[in-house]
Amino acid sequence: MKYRAALIGGMFASLVMATPQMAQAQQTGGFEQIPKDQSPVLFATNTEGQNSFLRQYRDNSTVFVGRWYAPRSASESPAAASDLYLETVYTTSAPGFRFSTAMASEQLLDMFDALKGRSSLNGANFIQETRYGPIALSPFIRNGSQCVSFVGQWDPQTPAERGSRLLGYYCTPTQAQATSGTSAPLNGLPMIEAQEFAAGFFGRLNLELPENSAIAAAVAGPTDDTALQQPEGETTPAPIDGISIVTNWQSVRGTGELRFDQPSGEGTMILDDEKRHCEGIWRHEGGAYQSDTLPFGSWYVYCNDSSFARGHYTSESPAIVTGNGKDNQGQAVYFRQAN
Repeated sequence: MKYRAALIGGMFASLVMATPQMAQAQQTGGFEQIPKDQSPVLFATNTEGQNSFLRQYRDNSTVFVGRWYAPRSASESPAAASDLYLETVYTTSAPGFRFSTAMASEQLLDMFDALKGRSSLNGANFIQETRYGPIALSPFIRNGSQCVSFVGQWDPQTPAERGSRLLGYYCTPTQAQATSGTSAPLNGLPMIEAQEFAAGFFGRLNLELPENSAIAAAVAGPTDDTALQQPEGETTPAPIDGISIVTNWQSVRGTGELRFDQPSGEGTMILDDEKRHCEGIWRHEGGAYQSDTLPFGSWYVYCNDSSFARGHYTSESPAIVTGNGKDNQGQAVYFRQAN
């Protein structure tokens, strides 16, 4: 059976419901309601609300749907429907089966009924490395909330392996905005902020890939004779793996690395100290060596203790980098190249 975009679009039209209680009707539409512990996709959230999980068996795959709802804010009508702020569609394939249709993350805005005609893009598409492999994302706005749509696909590399695909969208819940006083999203979201928003979401999403799913291999480091764009923006012979750094976060010293594992001008960033492990992104934004403006850029990291930090860096030469920023508590965070 072909796994076509049209089929998925039709599935969304029949699946998307106003409230989680209506999900019971899926029993007659080929989808069965399942308990939370049978869903391969879970989300850690402090937002009060409900969730529902569905499953459908097909010839070459099994489709799981997960939805998370939050009550509307106190300023809205009590008759208003619950706020469906996260919806995922996750498919696991039969061994050796490949999905025939590639999807772009921005296409999802016309595939989910909760988004069609009610949302607009507010940032550039990008691909972000996650603990599950590369995910394509598109930032958008819906009803005054910042959102992101996402697509990830893992094809089998051998006839014995299973493939899988994840797609869906996440929006900051209306309830969370009302209680935190979150400002309205920007019409043009900077890339670094979009990447930070996505990292925060994927840090709370738990995806159980099939045991033998093929996860995309990490990008190989350059060979000795390869020229690679440095994080500071200059094309010069690069270290094989990246630039090692030493860090200071609230007077706690640590180590890390700016890696050259993304397209020229950006890469992933790792930070470790005795309190936390953090991962994120650095991105070159302007400047060049031997010019009036030295190379500079931005960075952010999210950590396993729920903290995060962001800031900017500058570079005097390909071997020298200095970064400064603050964490979510307003405490100083800085780094420099390791000697």
